[in-house]
Amino acid sequence: MKRTYKIIIVSTLLMTTMFQSGCKKGWLDVNYNPRELTNTNATSNLLLPPLLEVAAAIPGEFEILSMWLGYWAGPTLPPALNLTNYTNVPSGSMPSQTLPFLEEKATALGQDFYLGIAKVLRAIAWSRCVDKLNDVPYSEAFKQAILRPKYDDGKSIYEDLMKQLTAASALIKNAEVSKNEKIAEADIMFHGDKVKWLQFINTLKLRLLIHQSNRPERAAYIASEIQTIKDQGSGFLPMGMDGAVNPGWGLNIKVSLYYGLYSSSNNRGGSRGDIFSGVNSVDFAHANEYGLNLLKADQDPRIGFIYSSVDVVLPAGAPDPFPQPAPNTFRGSRFGLPINSIQYPYQNRQYISAVGGSRNTDVVSAASAGIIKGNNMDAWVITSVENAFLQAEAVFRGWLTGDPEQAYKTALKESFRWLNVGGNKANPSLSDAIFDQWYTAQASNQRVNWTAAPDKYKLIMFQKYMALNGIDPIETWVDYRRNGRFPDVPVSVDPTRIGNTIPIRFVYTNDEIITNEANVKALGEINMFTGKIWWMP
Repeated sequence: MKRTYKIIIVSTLLMTTMFQSGCKKGWLDVNYNPRELTNTNATSNLLLPPLLEVAAAIPGEFEILSMWLGYWAGPTLPPALNLTNYTNVPSGSMPSQTLPFLEEKATALGQDFYLGIAKVLRAIAWSRCVDKLNDVPYSEAFKQAILRPKYDDGKSIYEDLMKQLTAASALIKNAEVSKNEKIAEADIMFHGDKVKWLQFINTLKLRLLIHQSNRPERAAYIASEIQTIKDQGSGFLPMGMDGAVNPGWGLNIKVSLYYGLYSSSNNRGGSRGDIFSGVNSVDFAHANEYGLNLLKADQDPRIGFIYSSVDVVLPAGAPDPFPQPAPNTFRGSRFGLPINSIQYPYQNRQYISAVGGSRNTDVVSAASAGIIKGNNMDAWVITSVENAFLQAEAVFRGWLTGDPEQAYKTALKESFRWLNVGGNKANPSLSDAIFDQWYTAQASNQRVNWTAAPDKYKLIMFQKYMALNGIDPIETWVDYRRNGRFPDVPVSVDPTRIGNTIPIRFVYTNDEIITNEANVKALGEINMFTGKIWWMP
């Protein structure tokens, strides 16, 4: 696996998405050609922005996992599709080969702020890789002299990433900003704000510790790392703040990633298609009856924000492939169910709920509500919603001080705020009021109310599952696997499926198996239904 990354630096990155609108030039000059970058002129401020965008990128597995985990189901998918029958499972996106080059460049120039951010990006990319594949080439990856890198075990990679994050905190905290050229401009996440970066690092650390929390033998290690977070002293990102990037998206240049991929009202490009099936990302991004019906059953006010109402209501008496509970303004698809379009002409995109906020085609405003906020919306790495649920679980486990019930309610309330259920981002109390009214009305609901729930941990996990719908199915997949396949999401009903459970890992690519055969074989048999990730109990 030879990796060449010093000469053509950004050929694998989406540099064209980074242009700023208007006459004012952003971090990237409109006359700039990324293919002309060399080891001499590839400065840190040019390398960082596309790497930050990659950290917030939405890989193809986003759609796959959204469907596997009961969030989405394309209404008109062709039969025997690989994602519905679990064949040809992908390997998942891999870390960018530009990451080590940024670390080298920042080190050589004494740019500790850039170096610290590069280490954070390393932790994001490689932890995601481990979460999908477990053992991967890490210590020998991207070394030009090594054609067949060895595979490092997932646990050792995680532990090294925690060390990298601790080092990143020190580097950023002590960095001389003046030595880090254009850091406020190149940093399209926090614009050179040290405190926010330190808080983000602690939040990312908490995510990685939560992943391994159900392994009893990790208790001492986790306790030590939690103490390191406390000793660092910056805390976590505050409620209402995402770790998110935005290089200046908009209609004049390029629409934001999520909007382009999944908005059913978008006509400005940005979706991706499958040449074999003929479907694209927007086709996938429609309601799965499982996730939708959970919202209906709990009379959850978030239903119209996680999903959109249908464009056209199903005509009275029209044939329906399966019964759906009221209201009929929200309808879903059954994942993997082959649909005869002649027999069921209304089971298409017009009659199935799309992603919440899909009709928000303007720029983001205080009134923007739902998952899709507008054509220039941010792309998130960690949302305030996930952050709140991470802290709620940490409080429940006794890692952090606080009242577990209050921490849980704060997390659930943050979901309402993030979706802007109250309709005015500038006045979050409007969303809070809707949450309070609903929570009180659900006093006897074991899936909602803390007092009513017999298993408080499962309550936190269930509502985290609900809150991450359409936002981060990769983290939901982590929770599903570390919690013994909870919640009990139904498998695909595709009659050609090759397994009766949802896969718990991805598999290595054929290219990797061929070019690095000995190292891959040394791992033993890889089974996507039974092969555990190291942090699974």
